[in-house]
This record gives sequence, structure tokens and C-alpha cells, in this order.
Amino acid sequence: MKNFLFTGFIILLLSAVSCKTTEKGSMTQTQTPTSQTNEKKNISINREELNGTWIIKTAKGKTVIGDSPVEITFDLTNGRIYGNDGCNVINGTAFFENENGLRFESLISTMKACRPEVTDRTVLNALNETRSYKRADTKELSIKFCDEKGKSVMTLEKRMVDLLNGSWKVTTIDGKKITEENPTMVIDIPEAKLSGFAGCNRMFGGISLDGTAFGIAFTQVATTRMACPDMKTEQLFLSALGKVTGFYMIDNFHAALYQQPQTPIIIIEKVQ
Repeated sequence: MKNFLFTGFIILLLSAVSCKTTEKGSMTQTQTPTSQTNEKKNISINREELNGTWIIKTAKGKTVIGDSPVEITFDLTNGRIYGNDGCNVINGTAFFENENGLRFESLISTMKACRPEVTDRTVLNALNETRSYKRADTKELSIKFCDEKGKSVMTLEKRMVDLLNGSWKVTTIDGKKITEENPTMVIDIPEAKLSGFAGCNRMFGGISLDGTAFGIAFTQVATTRMACPDMKTEQLFLSALGKVTGFYMIDNFHAALYQQPQTPIIIIEKVQ
């Protein structure tokens, strides 16, 4: 009788453990696809999105330091990359494999002497170790380069100022709508040049980019010296233009230039 009861207890105990294990296994099986889906969603990035310029933020776990903007540009049409390691110009070839495989070959750089603090060698080493890429942040267009073991060796952020390339009409300055003699801006990001119409005179100047995705400033802006009956719009525009530190897109056809992100000082409209 005791043996029977003991045997029954063991069977009951094993049944309870088996159910718990089965339930746990069932939960794991149920949760895994969702987890994998979320992970895939987080790391997936279209190859075409790589085209353009990327700001290098870290290399081999260190924040990069450079005398020049530390960045690389993907030219997918020709399978090339080029950029700056913070001191020297770099060029190379990009090879894509499978879904997110990536490696760089034939990397060369100029041979200018660099300050000890500059992380140029670290940047080159990270590029040479790259074997894959993935999205680093689902909110911003950021990516990571990883080595053959899947360890992150570099983090990068997409430079978005290319969105400003082209011709724009100024519609608002410091909250004031402009309805006559609207200033115009021709922004040439590759050549770092600004030209256009200030409201009375032709203008021209330079463009300065910082190490952020949306940072832009207009430098050494000058105009012709023609006098007009009403110079208020031009003076207002040139004053605001000198304060610009960045931008954001309002929609596909409008952008805001700001000194502080929460306070746009110039609204521009794309010229079709």
C-alpha cells in the first residue's frame, strides 16, 4: 500500500513537472517568433538607405576625434566609399554579401601627419574589421558596423543635409510671412556653396557642416550692393540667415531653418 502511494506520488510529481516544462517550452516557442520579428525589424535596413554620407560617431568603442568631420560616403552606383578619418582623406571599395554582409577592400588614405588625439587609425582599423551592418536605432537613421563575431566596431549616423540640396523660396522669416520679393536660396551641399536672391541683391556664400545629422550654417554670406526702395525684407533675411545652426524637414516640400530646434527662424519651400 505504501509502495503504491509512493509510486502514485512520483507519477503525480513527474506529471506536474512535465506540464510546467511543456508550458515553459510552449511559451518560449510562442514568444520566439515575435522576439525574432522585433529583432529583425530593429536591425533591418535597406541597402539603398546606405547611399549618401554617414557621420562616424564611435570607432572600436571610442568617441571619434578629428580635425575634419569624420565621415564616409557610400557611392552604391560605383561600389565605392570615400570620406575623411578625421585627418586624412580615405577611399575604398564596398562589397555587399547576403542580407547584411559588408566589407571594405583597397582602403587607402592620404598620409598627412595627425595630432596624437585624432582617432584616424582607430577609424581605419574599424573599417578594415567590418563584416556586416545593422540598424542601431529605430528612431533615427543610425547604423552599426560589426566584425566577424558580430561585435560592434563602429556606429554611424546619416547626414541628412542632402535633403536641402537644390532651390528654395523663403516664405517666412522670424514668424513673418513674406508675400513679395521673396528671397530665394540655391543650396549646393556637394560644393558647400550658397547662392540666390536676398530680396534686393544677389547673394553668395559658403556652407559649413558640423558633426550632427541636421547641422548646417551659412558662412561668409555677401551680396551685391544695389539699393532698393524697401530693404527691410533683405535685412531681416540676412540677419536670420547668419543665426542658422540646423534644419528639419516639415514635409517633402518645406523645411525649417533654426537657431534652436524648437524655434524655426526661416521657413523655405522647395522650388519645383
